[in-house]
Amino acid sequence: MLDILALVQVSAAIIGISPFVFFWIRMKKYSKRPLEIPRESVDFPSLTIVVPVWNEEMVLSAKLDDLVKQDYPKDRMEILVIDSHSSDSTMEIFSHWKSIQSPELNVRSIQMPSHRGKSAAINRLLMEPLNTDVFVITDADALLAPGALKRIGRWFSDQRIGAVCGTQKILGNSNSEHFVNEKTYRSFYHDLRIGESAISSSPIFEGSLAAYRNSLVLGQQIDQTYNADDSQLAILINRNGSRSIMDPELHFFEYLPSTSDAAKKRRLRRANGLVHLFSRNPTSSISTIDRKFTMILRMESWAHLRMPFFVLISIAFMLCHMSYSIYSVAMDIFPQPVHTSLLFIDLLLLMMLLLGNNFRVGRILRAFVDAQWTLLVANIGMYRGVDFRIWEQDIESRKSLIEE
Repeated sequence: MLDILALVQVSAAIIGISPFVFFWIRMKKYSKRPLEIPRESVDFPSLTIVVPVWNEEMVLSAKLDDLVKQDYPKDRMEILVIDSHSSDSTMEIFSHWKSIQSPELNVRSIQMPSHRGKSAAINRLLMEPLNTDVFVITDADALLAPGALKRIGRWFSDQRIGAVCGTQKILGNSNSEHFVNEKTYRSFYHDLRIGESAISSSPIFEGSLAAYRNSLVLGQQIDQTYNADDSQLAILINRNGSRSIMDPELHFFEYLPSTSDAAKKRRLRRANGLVHLFSRNPTSSISTIDRKFTMILRMESWAHLRMPFFVLISIAFMLCHMSYSIYSVAMDIFPQPVHTSLLFIDLLLLMMLLLGNNFRVGRILRAFVDAQWTLLVANIGMYRGVDFRIWEQDIESRKSLIEE
């Protein structure tokens, strides 16, 4: 019996996890290579800065003020607010804010006829005849680091670059367990995105700050039935022969959701979108001339659609192996040395999960297992037809943003 339990546990772990582990180690190494950004040019590309909103009366004014503070030529930028049929005073606040701005600043809005989610708003944007070079999508509750727009402008002076996204910096109580867990979770996956960008492109983007070259995507549409507009656009960019990269020095700031449960719900919504993305876009159907990017797509598809189930099987049989081994010892039946060794490893992993916040390796392991659980729930939700496109804002984190 122990032989069967051990065989299934180890086999599921090796088959399901080892390809991703080797991939992560490789991307971790590449993530340490600095990306070569073009020098600042006098001729900045023109930007349309897009702020999708829905019931953002608490933060909209602060968000727009933050954009105006950016050191970017005002004659080379416009601000476009896309309102998804807000039911609060969002558009009244926008109208007042617009009325007190300098006439040199181009500010306008689009109002959606109903609230259908961010992806629907992006599709509306893609049909807009923009007269600029690049559009930048940034969330209402994300603040940009000084010089962020200029850094985006520098990237797009390189014609090989079709899309760039920023890197999140978390605001909040850095000593809280909630903060530490979220930071570890983010940094684990940021290493992947940055490593992918160093060797080719990343198919997974940070939608809170992402920029796209207009000529590569305008006039096309994304699938708005699921929530992964940023990553859909990143893959579309690659289909059109350009690179999509995450810049580790392009920062935006966000407050954490007020509770761990709220943070988990946000991760679940994100995971559900990516699960839909890879299930509806199998790597065999994605045409790309970049072999490295094809490899990245295949590994990301495996990690999102297959690996969570192998992890579940491995953990389930690990617990069964531990229970049966302990039972055998209690009955004075001592397992073979190989099973004793595996039991020791199982107990060590379990202790690292339970006490993971006390050391870095444990935090990474907990972040990995948490991610696998989130992806497993997201996969099940996809099969059940659960819709994560529409969500409620976290009010407490928005209050913190205003106070800051």
